[in-house]
Amino acid sequence: MISTDFAPNESGDDALISLITLFLPHRWKSGKETNLCIKELNSIFPYGKIAFFLSARSGLFFLLKSLHISQDSQVAVTGFTCEAVVLPVQANSLHPLYIDIEKETYSMEYEDLVKKITAQTKVIILQHTFGLIPKNRDRVLQLAKEKGLFVIEDLAHGFTPSFWQKEILSDKQSLLLSFGRSKALSSVFGGAIVTNEIKLNNAISQIEAKLPYPSNGILFQLLCYKPLSVLIKKTYNLLYFGKLIHKIVKSLGLLIAEISPVEKRGVYDSYLEKKYPNALAKLLLHQLKKYPAVIGNRHETINIYNVKFKLAYKTPMARYPVLLENKNTTLNDVSKKNIFLGNWYTQPVAPVGLKLDAVEYTMGSCPTAEFICKNIVNLPTLVSKDEAVKILEYL
Repeated sequence: MISTDFAPNESGDDALISLITLFLPHRWKSGKETNLCIKELNSIFPYGKIAFFLSARSGLFFLLKSLHISQDSQVAVTGFTCEAVVLPVQANSLHPLYIDIEKETYSMEYEDLVKKITAQTKVIILQHTFGLIPKNRDRVLQLAKEKGLFVIEDLAHGFTPSFWQKEILSDKQSLLLSFGRSKALSSVFGGAIVTNEIKLNNAISQIEAKLPYPSNGILFQLLCYKPLSVLIKKTYNLLYFGKLIHKIVKSLGLLIAEISPVEKRGVYDSYLEKKYPNALAKLLLHQLKKYPAVIGNRHETINIYNVKFKLAYKTPMARYPVLLENKNTTLNDVSKKNIFLGNWYTQPVAPVGLKLDAVEYTMGSCPTAEFICKNIVNLPTLVSKDEAVKILEYL
């Protein structure tokens, strides 16, 4: 089984660490690994203070809350995103202002941003889609500086450490990180805010300190994910054994969903407003330590794809985007070979089925994004050379 969405970062060593941690409940909530993760991340982001949360979406919610923006103000976001970005905005009584995207890095189109922002626009969430540095990043940052807007650079999809080690955040700039299971670094759930302004640092730290830990039941589910997902992937092609295991664990509720039923209805779900537990920090720490090797693997795979599609991506993306005219047919055909390609994003605010009026999106407002949603397919990058070639052969 090759999958872009299902446990793309997990391997046997990740599964073993998670399995061992399952039998150490006294270290699930507090322990040394959380501080060790901060130390590792500070080597990548040396200029800021890092605050952890159980999810990136709850981190974004508390960051926006800490900015004390007046109600009904606007937050500029791309029209090529997911509910995890938009729902925290609305939960703060703010309104998303959707900006169209450009086709090179799938991030904010500068001209459309200039055309749409108003005096009510207070924040820009600059999404680094697929971990790519936005084509218009410098222009967006300069515009924000001129107009006194706060910028949240959304690195949830991934990031290149060498780029961020050289950057310096301004007082009106923060970074959003995600450690969800389908992102570049996975602790199954988790997120962080990186800030560089003292008052904002203090406000977020105070919120983080008061949050409760997730329950042992939720932690048990999260720690089961890596062992079970690796087992499912390894046995998926073995006489349907992996498929059977997948159905059983789903029916038993052992695999906690990425998106809750409440969120699928277009409502922010506060159940993720929890402290980041040490058990997940232990999983993240292992991923951080092997991240250089993972980046090397992704570069090799991306170079193979670049030759095929005549593109020139250099960023170690967690997933590789291509546009296909026969998108749905392709996804269906390759799935019969147990190759499951990614589908970010199927609509301007994903996931598919989310009612766009609930997230204040009007069809036709971001035509480029809407076109790309109909045609984009994501290829996995953390695969072997043979697997990458196999994917291309089927495509």
